[in-house]
Amino acid sequence: MNAFEIIEREIIKYPKTVIIGHIQPDGDCVGASLGLKYLIEDNYGVSPVVVNQAISRFEFLGAWTLPGNVDYSDAFVIQVDNSTRERSADPEFMGAPSILKIDHHIVMDSYGHENIEELLSSCCEIIASHAMARNLKISQDAARCLYTGMVTDTGRFAYPSVGPDTLRIAARLLDTGFDMSFLIARINERTMDNVQFMAHAYSQLRISEKGVLYMYVTQDVIDRFHLTPDMVSEALSCMRDIKDHPIFVLFADLNGKVRVEFRSDRIKINQVAVAFGGGGHAFACGARLDDSSMIPDVVRELEKYL
Repeated sequence: MNAFEIIEREIIKYPKTVIIGHIQPDGDCVGASLGLKYLIEDNYGVSPVVVNQAISRFEFLGAWTLPGNVDYSDAFVIQVDNSTRERSADPEFMGAPSILKIDHHIVMDSYGHENIEELLSSCCEIIASHAMARNLKISQDAARCLYTGMVTDTGRFAYPSVGPDTLRIAARLLDTGFDMSFLIARINERTMDNVQFMAHAYSQLRISEKGVLYMYVTQDVIDRFHLTPDMVSEALSCMRDIKDHPIFVLFADLNGKVRVEFRSDRIKINQVAVAFGGGGHAFACGARLDDSSMIPDVVRELEKYL
């Protein structure tokens, strides 16, 4: 079923529509939630509430409400880019009478009353493709947001998840006339703290006995460089494309636990993430550890895939 068939049916049943992202939002999360908001406003005359955690990097795309400020008891909820209910920016949404899940990850938890789950390059690609299939109006604001999610979640259209349709959809978004060069400049913009952290990160690269690249960013480093979670994630670029090391992983302190981001070059490693309580895509996934003493266990498990 087309996602907008469900949206058209449900938005008239409830006094408010709420779009929610996931914890530690990235470009696809923010782009999908705000892009969907603009599509609904422009085509159905309804103004959804968007709920996301704070992330300054993408504030230029639009405004949203912080978690904990919405009553879901009478809402139609659309949860975007989120594979499991626990990773929602506001888990209270599960009390809503109508829930639509739109997600592009490997299916682990079909928690919606309706679920649109497609293994595409980004959640924004799903939303854009469904909007185009329904011949909906796509404004420059909506296109800008959807393109942001597509370009950031595909590594500038370089990841294996990118297919011919991905580029066709991106081209149709560009046809709306939004300023793509300005958008990319804003996405690439970095503070001096960013730059200094990246210099530090290169010095912290580690290689396991069998060749797994990894790095651990401690809370002290996060505090020293004033890093947000998305800024920490940029350290993955230090390890990407290093010859003869197709598996790399970033560990970082976060709220008393250790966040893990797994990446690989065409080696399916998502089962390692699942083994440590996480999930995600075959070549890009994540998990949480109770403490840093588990880091060697993760690295040893990844070594089995080399």
